[in-house]
Amino acid sequence: MKKTLSIILPILILATGFFGFKHMLQTKSKTKEVKITEPTWIVSATSIIPTTLSPTVTLYGKVESPKTATLRSPNINAQVLQVEILEGEKVQKDAVLIRLENKDSILKLKQRNADVKDIEAQIALEKQRHTNNLTIIKYEESLLALTKKSLGRLQKLKKQKVSSQSALDEAQQSVERQMLTITQRSLEIKNHKARLIQLQAKHSRVRALRDIAKLELARTKIVAPFAGIVAKVNVAIGDRVRNGDMLLSMYDNSALEVRAQIPTRYQNTVMTSSNLLATTQINNQSLTLKLERISGQINQNSGGIDGLFKLDQKMNLRLGQFLTLFLTLPEQANIVALPYEAVYGIDRIYKFIDGRMQGLKIERIGEQTTVTGKSRILVRSPELNYGDQVIITQLPNAMDGLKVKISQSSQNEK
Repeated sequence: MKKTLSIILPILILATGFFGFKHMLQTKSKTKEVKITEPTWIVSATSIIPTTLSPTVTLYGKVESPKTATLRSPNINAQVLQVEILEGEKVQKDAVLIRLENKDSILKLKQRNADVKDIEAQIALEKQRHTNNLTIIKYEESLLALTKKSLGRLQKLKKQKVSSQSALDEAQQSVERQMLTITQRSLEIKNHKARLIQLQAKHSRVRALRDIAKLELARTKIVAPFAGIVAKVNVAIGDRVRNGDMLLSMYDNSALEVRAQIPTRYQNTVMTSSNLLATTQINNQSLTLKLERISGQINQNSGGIDGLFKLDQKMNLRLGQFLTLFLTLPEQANIVALPYEAVYGIDRIYKFIDGRMQGLKIERIGEQTTVTGKSRILVRSPELNYGDQVIITQLPNAMDGLKVKISQSSQNEK
């Protein structure tokens, strides 16, 4: 009995489990099949019309002046006595800006003036001496002739044995002394020109030193080299300055211009065009500027070349002031104006074709400001045709082939 039970019991357990599992399969709930559908993104689009437009480029410029001067201390060590101006003041040409201590310069100038007078006196004495020598040598030549006659008479008397030898010797010595005197006088007359040249050279040298002293004295007054505005004052009364120390800087406010960097992609257009104008707003007033010239060099690590714009109107601008310029470029054909939202990255947009996005590369021409004040980007591409629809909604997952649908509001705007 026990043996039979040990055989039947496992079979019953297995049978119960089998029928229970089968019953669970038959009675389980059935789920509906899930169908995966591709999502559709709602976007806005605009129909394009290629046309001829004058693009504008937004530039960021800085006011500067080609006539900017940094005034430094002259070749003296002096104390600042007076500062006649303040930063920001307008000054006229040759106006005194700063006065430096000038006692040393005055004393040096007096010394140089004395040196000049001394040399001038020496030149006058030399000329007078030369005049006297020319007069005296005539008398000395006459005296020589007399002594020679006296010598001749004594020689005759000596032959007649009427005169002594000592008297003859004295007469001979008188002739020789007079000849020596004439020789020395002649040499002085001959060397007069050389001595005069030496004195004149010294005169020129001391006059140059006097003029330098005058310049040093004049430079103790720091004057404006041109009319303009004082940008910065670096010293105050009581400061001691040395040679080359910066005193102040100023600029000509009538020669102001604006330096703005022109992006590389517009460089060729700008350099081959003439009479380009730009506008800016200052205190709600429109200001026109003309592109005067292009910088002669491109700065390292810059994104373009600098353009220098001349101001047509006089405005109360200051050196270093920043301005936003809108440069108008020449008209170009087949241009499309799009909202900035239509451009992905630098040069990519998407067209709407058969319910999907198709990307294409474009060339950025510039910008344009509408009458309502909105800015639009101007682009060009051979793949853009009249009536094409360009997607103007920025999608984070934008890609070629993405399924999209144009919103009803966007269709109503067409």
